[in-house]
Order: sequence, then structure tokens, then C-alpha cells
Amino acid sequence: MVRPPCCDKDGVKKGPWTPEEDLVLVSYVQEHGPGNWRAVPTRTGLMRCSKSCRLRWTNYLRPGIKRGNFTDQEEKLIVHLQALLGNRWAAIASYLPERTDNDIKNYWNTHLKR
Repeated sequence: MVRPPCCDKDGVKKGPWTPEEDLVLVSYVQEHGPGNWRAVPTRTGLMRCSKSCRLRWTNYLRPGIKRGNFTDQEEKLIVHLQALLGNRWAAIASYLPERTDNDIKNYWNTHLKR
């Protein structure tokens, strides 16, 4: 059994998100809550793929996300947990609740990987 594609690839906008699109997505999630991402593009009028909407919310717009430089303590914890857990970024991110798994993975690959 094959799951249907999340969106029709024709007419889907790619590239950087605009502040207006961010505002539409944030207001939709505040009203309806996060979930049912497949319905978001049609209900909001965003010309984005549902996966793109979900990732934008999860990695950039969700409240409580800590952006910016990692502290020395966070860095040491990432190194320690990566030695224990390997590249299981979601598991590592559970120990750093303000950081996303994507942010931790990118930091590891650009600054810590030896």
C-alpha cells in the first residue's frame, strides 16, 4: 500500500520563507494547534509542501526554541551524548529541550566533528 504524495509538485513554492508566510503559519498553528500538517497548505493558502510547513514550524517558529551560539556546557553535553548515542540527533535533543535536533546535528557537523 502506497501513501499518496503530500502535495502536487506543480505550483509549490521553494526557497526561503517570507515573513508574511511565517506569520500565516504561526497564526494557523496558534489557532488550530500543531498537527495535521497535510491540511495546512490548503487551509492557509500557503503554496508550500506540508513537509516544508512542518519543518519550518518545528525548526524555526515553534515557541521555546533557543537560537544562537551554544554554551560550553551544551557543547560538552553534545560531545558526551554523541559518544554514547551516536548520531541519534532526536535522542540527543531530548536532553537539550530548547534546541532542535536539526540545530544540534548542524552544530556537530560544522563545529565539533573530529
